[in-house]
Amino acid sequence: MSRFYVSGMLTFLAVAAFAQAPDSTNGDVNELRSEIRKLKEEVQSLRADTLGVSSQEDELDAVEERLDKRLQELENKIDAVSRSTAPIALNPKMTAFINFAARHDDKTVYDATGNTVISNKPFLRTVEMELGSAVDPYAEAVTIISLEDEAGQGYSIDAEEAYALIKRLPIIESAPLGLKLKLGRYRAPLGVDNVTHLHDLPWTTRPLVVSKFFGTEHGEFFESGFNPVGLDAQIFLPSPVPGATFEANADVVRGGDIALSQGQLTHQPAYVGRLTLSEDWNNEHLLVLGASAYTETGSQNTHLFGGDLTYKWAPTERRESHSFVAGAEAYVADRFISDSLRAFVKENPVGWFGYLQYQCSYWTYLGVRYDWVEEPTNDAQVTKAISAYVSYYTTEFLRFRLGFEHKSSDALVASLNNTNSIIFEANVVFGSHPVEPYWVNR
Repeated sequence: MSRFYVSGMLTFLAVAAFAQAPDSTNGDVNELRSEIRKLKEEVQSLRADTLGVSSQEDELDAVEERLDKRLQELENKIDAVSRSTAPIALNPKMTAFINFAARHDDKTVYDATGNTVISNKPFLRTVEMELGSAVDPYAEAVTIISLEDEAGQGYSIDAEEAYALIKRLPIIESAPLGLKLKLGRYRAPLGVDNVTHLHDLPWTTRPLVVSKFFGTEHGEFFESGFNPVGLDAQIFLPSPVPGATFEANADVVRGGDIALSQGQLTHQPAYVGRLTLSEDWNNEHLLVLGASAYTETGSQNTHLFGGDLTYKWAPTERRESHSFVAGAEAYVADRFISDSLRAFVKENPVGWFGYLQYQCSYWTYLGVRYDWVEEPTNDAQVTKAISAYVSYYTTEFLRFRLGFEHKSSDALVASLNNTNSIIFEANVVFGSHPVEPYWVNR
């Protein structure tokens, strides 16, 4: 009878394992199936042990028959659970970002239009919802919907990014040179800062050159950058430096969307190109060099050329509590467009920024940034800013930051000249764990 007891216990274990199946992953389901096979082997072993014992053999046959029937029911139910949970696996991963900021200024500060006062006010700058999922074996899809503060005058809903990422070509079933195609709306690969969302920045405001050259509706305090609609192709090239990674991006986008063109070139396409060379030494030192270009040609044209450098040091033994990041981006533009009087104007504004950041503990980061930019509409006027900040993380999901900024300008906007600002920022992330920005060590 002990053998029957063992058979009963095996049946009970199979039922108990199935009770957890609805919450299991595909790996758990495979484990259950493996357990079923083992149960069958156990029954066969029990049967072999009782061969020749006629008094028990008939009774064991009946038990084995009932057990086999029960195991078959379990297999059918597990198959049903697998099919019913398959759509769940395809549901998009969701992450939400909330960025709050408040500022105090010693002068009255206006937004980029010069009409709305933004000094001495709190703002819910952005709320972003990021959705991402596999579409099929060939592609993934990403959508980032943002609710953006319009300088305290209300909120606008915008598709910050919405694109399909094709990882291999269906026709040839491969990805030559690691080709990835991005189709839709996305942040263009111009430098490092432009592809970084507001909630991932290491400082409280956008660099001046990004907001003035690439575009903004309300100034660098709010969301800025260039996110066109188009097609991006990214490939890996043979590296000119042994051991380094060499990447290239080539884009065809809708013209007229970048701030430098002032919306006058919408009838013609624009082109973006980027080369990135990166190398990692001993998993402690990372150096990234980049070169970017943007061009629109026709009766009016806009060209932009830029270079960027990022260096990061993170010691192996203390990489979670100590790191150092230094970087810079510089751009020169060539514009030949008509002004308000329909006269053609040629300008070559230049702008750049550089920054340093030191992580002094697991929670705390200190940094400074310097901005210098010639005004796109008048390259004889220069705006400069120096800022310092301290960031504190309770976890990677909650960050507080306090920053100070001093701005001076030759431009004919009084609030830009010798203005001092203190900015407090809070950033909250919840949902699926996001990828950490390049300057964070976690």
